[in-house]
Amino acid sequence: MTTRKLHMKKTIWILKKAIRFCFPYILIYVLVLSLTTTIRLLINVTSRSLVNQLQASVGLGTVSSAFTGLVILYLILYFVERASGFVEVFGFNFYRLNVNFLFHKLFMWKAGRTPQEKFYDHVFMDKYAFVCGNTSKISDYISAITRLLFTDIGALLGSMAIFAAYEPLLLLYSAVIAAGTIAVYGFIAGKQYDLDKKQVREQRCHDYYKEQLTGKDSAKELRIYRLQAFFYARWEKVYEKLRLERLDTALKKTFLDNLYKVIRFLFRAAAVALLLSGVYSRRYDIGTFVMLFGLIETNFYSVSSLAESMVNGAYKDVKYLCDYYDFVAPVSNEELRALLKKDTVPDSEEPFGPFETLKAQDVSFTYPNGDKKAVEAVNFSIRRGEIVSILGYNGSGKTTLSKLLNGSLIPQEGTVTLNGVPLCEENKEAFFRYFGNAPQEFSRFSVPVRELVGLGQIEKMQDENQLKKAYSKAGMEGFIGKFKNGDRTVLGKEYDDQGVDLSGGEWQRLIIASAYMGEPELLLMDEPTASIDPIKEMELIRNFRENLKGKTAILISHRIGFARLADRIVMMENGRIAEQGTHDELLANGGYYARLFHEQKKLYEEETGA
Repeated sequence: MTTRKLHMKKTIWILKKAIRFCFPYILIYVLVLSLTTTIRLLINVTSRSLVNQLQASVGLGTVSSAFTGLVILYLILYFVERASGFVEVFGFNFYRLNVNFLFHKLFMWKAGRTPQEKFYDHVFMDKYAFVCGNTSKISDYISAITRLLFTDIGALLGSMAIFAAYEPLLLLYSAVIAAGTIAVYGFIAGKQYDLDKKQVREQRCHDYYKEQLTGKDSAKELRIYRLQAFFYARWEKVYEKLRLERLDTALKKTFLDNLYKVIRFLFRAAAVALLLSGVYSRRYDIGTFVMLFGLIETNFYSVSSLAESMVNGAYKDVKYLCDYYDFVAPVSNEELRALLKKDTVPDSEEPFGPFETLKAQDVSFTYPNGDKKAVEAVNFSIRRGEIVSILGYNGSGKTTLSKLLNGSLIPQEGTVTLNGVPLCEENKEAFFRYFGNAPQEFSRFSVPVRELVGLGQIEKMQDENQLKKAYSKAGMEGFIGKFKNGDRTVLGKEYDDQGVDLSGGEWQRLIIASAYMGEPELLLMDEPTASIDPIKEMELIRNFRENLKGKTAILISHRIGFARLADRIVMMENGRIAEQGTHDELLANGGYYARLFHEQKKLYEEETGA
């Protein structure tokens, strides 16, 4: 299939989705455009009759009823045409906002279904950022096509029919204006698309450095370490590169625009001279002159708009649409209908039955752009009611293994099964329902406390009993009690002056509570005490010991405090399982675990003694 046909196929797919799910909004916009185009043509035709009736009335020395009627009609059309600008803007915004809503929501939905490992791939992230930043081009394209069909072509055909009847040479004027507009807009559109593509990586760098200079998260470090000049220099370097490239394109655009304006002025002057000669030679009357003179301007804007719509639609915006299609397709109409429904709370049922076993068989995984396997040939299993602790130093692969076990990542080699069902892209959301997750890295959402905890099992977010159980298990009662608004207190001050900022340890307690929410089948906690001091850690471990009785849990850490909670300990090193067994068995072996245990035991004794 040729590139042109492939582009056409992708464009038609997007247009079909827009028409199917946004038809009422597009129809309203079409009706508004058709109305305004008709009114503008009627004004030009009415002006001809009005001038001729004025001439007749002057000759007779009286005002005819026909002239009075035409004046009233012209005034009505004029005021309607003036008001139609507001109606047209309203119709456009009504259409645009609804079409944008559909395709932005589809993009976000697809992003949520994109394999997590893709987000570690810088090539993918460039494409992702480009599509994300240009999703609104879809509504621009549809608007251009709609204007072309229901405004530009109609107005152009009407004016050209009148030109052919009264002054055929004006058709040449239309052809020159069209050719010039296509040449100018075509060149500019191509340069702009190429520049947008080229600058994706630099724009991401620019946005990152700007966020460091202006964002809240890095404000403290900027001041303590006096980093403003350091980051400003980096931002300025990227900004200057972006600015010069955009300036070069803007200068070329300005040059072509000005050159085109000169050519356009000369042809318009020639057209007016042609009309004056027509009146002088009595080929047509004054009324026809006025009508044709008005149509020259109407024709110019119609031809320019038509050429611009053709260039932007056929040349530039189609490319943006194809990039969007490549990211979101395939999507069925049934999936889109389900997406647009208001009730989007996930199903809480356990699709594979009550939890019995979770297994990883010969599992390996390498991150995009990675030079070695983060997890290699790992075999792991856990049964209902068992507590397993996965220990190892940073970089040993334990966090990657946890992501493979709960479905966040899909194994590149080997299989992960839950109750015998293999994990795959199609069923990974079903895996998520079994887990209560306390990840090592988590998003600090600026929402009320109860909502952050409730996100652990969102379908039970309004269940007060489940919320209180989660608070209790994480030891949060006193923590929540110190806030004036209790668990309705907003976290962070991003949009609420009454919000509260928390320490790292307080955030971690919230994430632990979120993992307990809804009493999940299987708890997976990755470094749940990383931000907590050793004394608090011991207190939290005692809570874990009580809360995990009769439960199934995977506890991941590089600290030995968790080891005594587990029925079995798995030691990881360099992406592989180095050894596993009970605490006593591993100490007796005198291997990796025993060395780690004795090293950290001394550190714990020193810190707690202090």
